This record gives sequence, C-alpha cells and structure tokens, in this order.
Amino acid sequence: RAEARLQKKKKEREIERGREKMTATNNKEPILIISPTELKFKFELKKQIPATLVLQNPATHTVAFKIKTTTPKKYCVRPSTGFVLPQSKVPIQIMMSSQKEKPVDFEACRDKFLVQSVKLSDTEAEQPISADLFSKVGGKDVHEFKLRVSYGGPEAVSPPQEVIKEKEVETTEQKSNGVTSNIPSAQKSNSTTSQSLQTKKLTLQGFSLLHLFLAALVAFFIGRMT
Repeated sequence: RAEARLQKKKKEREIERGREKMTATNNKEPILIISPTELKFKFELKKQIPATLVLQNPATHTVAFKIKTTTPKKYCVRPSTGFVLPQSKVPIQIMMSSQKEKPVDFEACRDKFLVQSVKLSDTEAEQPISADLFSKVGGKDVHEFKLRVSYGGPEAVSPPQEVIKEKEVETTEQKSNGVTSNIPSAQKSNSTTSQSLQTKKLTLQGFSLLHLFLAALVAFFIGRMT
C-alpha cells in the first residue's frame, strides 16, 4: 500500500509539472476555446492527410485569429486568418501534404502550430485584418496557444462478415468434395474384390463337376467290363 501511495504521488507531481510546462509555453491563456489541443494525423505514404481544428468564441465580442506553423511547406491551413463572431465557432481545415517517406520524427513529431487571437472592439471588427494586428509591439494584448502534432497509423479495416461466411462455405465445400471423391475409389475396390470372389467360386464349381464326370465315366466302364 505504501508503494502504491508513493507511485500515486509521483504521478500527481508529474501531472502538475506538465501543466506548469504548458502554462509556461503559452504566454497567456487563450480567449478562444481550441479543440483539439493536439493535432493528430493518420499518416499514410503518398496521401494528403486532413485534420480539423475548431475555434470557439464563448464571449460577447469578436475575436480575430491567426494560425502559424513551424513547417509551412508541409501543411496547408484554410483559413489561416479570420474572425470568430461572438457565441460562434469556426472550423479550420489543415491538410498535410503527401509524403514520399516516413518522417524521421514519426514517434515524436517536432511540428507545432501557434494560434494567435486578439479581442476586437466594435470598430476594429468592422475593419479588415491588418498586418500589425497580431504584433506585440506597444504591449498589445495578443493571446497565444501552441499545439503539438502527432502521427498515427491508419485504422485496420476488418473484412465484412459476408466475405468471412463465403470463405467458410468454400472450405466446407472443399472438405466435402474431398470426402466424396474418395467414395468412387472405395466402390471400385469393393467391386474388384467381389468380382475376384465370384471367379474363385466359378473355378471351384467347375473343378467339382469335372471330378464327378470322370468318376461317372470310370464307373460306367467298370460296369461294362463286369
């Protein structure tokens, strides 16, 4: 029990340290609800892999956002900038370009995404997004949230039940055909043995009649002579 308690305490400490690291990496808590918090791609060679990110604004003011990535040539983000109206959601489509080889960092991907968000006034919400809107110069309140990327293999597709049943029927038919194919051979062997027995009987019958005929001839000649 004491060891179990120590292990629980260690796990709790590790969880707290992980939370501290996450808060340290994110400069400020995001004003948008971002889901998921980690982008997972079902990796396949020579295929474009999609993922969806949802930005939700629970507040009563408009929020502008901008999404960046450490590998812009590898990912296509649409839209990468825009507005999230009050009490609404915006889906973000992220497409990973087709890869000819398996990434070296497949087990622990180093790619990251950064979501920047800024609270807008009513006047700013009516204007297009400017280049310096997300600049931190002058102490502007820019919220940031970092997302990690992870890879996973494609899900294994199990064959439909109908195909399995068809295979089972084929195997049973093959087995039954193998059994029936042996039946004619057995019938042939039985017929040959019966034919041999009949020939033996005929030879025995012929042999006994010959002896009787010879005995009758001998008796006839002996009677004539006497």
